[in-house]
Amino acid sequence: VGPSGQGKTTLIRMFLGLLIPNSGDAVLCDKDGKEVTLNASTRKYFSYVPQGNTIFSGTIAENLRMVKEDATDEEIIEALEVACAYEFIKDLPDGINTKVGARGLGFSEGQAQRISIARAVLRDAPILLLDEATSALDVVTERRVLNNIIKQKPNKTCIVTTHRPSVLNLCQRVYRVEKTKVSQLSEAEFAEFASNF
Repeated sequence: VGPSGQGKTTLIRMFLGLLIPNSGDAVLCDKDGKEVTLNASTRKYFSYVPQGNTIFSGTIAENLRMVKEDATDEEIIEALEVACAYEFIKDLPDGINTKVGARGLGFSEGQAQRISIARAVLRDAPILLLDEATSALDVVTERRVLNNIIKQKPNKTCIVTTHRPSVLNLCQRVYRVEKTKVSQLSEAEFAEFASNF
C-alpha cells in the first residue's frame, strides 16, 4: 500500500529484474535462506498482471496460451473460472474462441482484467504479482477472485499493490511504500490505515 507515485510499481519492476537498485541488493530468498539476485533469469518465478489490461488481439484462448502454449481447453477454462471470467465468457457465442480486439476491445475494463488474471493463474509461477490488477472490479468480485486464487494455490506467494482495505484484509502481511521506504504495518497501523478509507 501507499500513496500514488511512492514506488509500489517500481518495487514490482525490481522484483521482475526490470530495474536494478541504485544501492543495496534486490534478492529472492528461498525457504532455506538461499539468496538469488533478482534479474532477467529469476523472472520465470513470477506471474505478473500490471495496472490496466494486457489483452492482445486474437481469441481469448490465444491470449491465455501465450504463457502456456500446450494448455488444454479445460486448463484454460479452469484458469478463467478462478479469475471469475468464465461466468461471462461461457455465454459468448464462441466461448473461449471468441475474438478479442487489441487492448481488450469489446470487453469492459473489469472483464479484461479478469482475463489477464486468468492468464497469470494459468502460467502458474510460484509468485503472483498483481499491480492494481483488480482496480476495475467491484469489491465482491475482487474478493471472489482473490479467494479463488488462495483456494486453488494455497502455497503460492501473492503480492498485491492496492488502495483497497478489502484486499488487504486477505493478506498475511501488509507493507507500506512511502518516500522510498518500505515498512511492515503492525495490526494497529493497518487498522488505522484501513479506517482512513
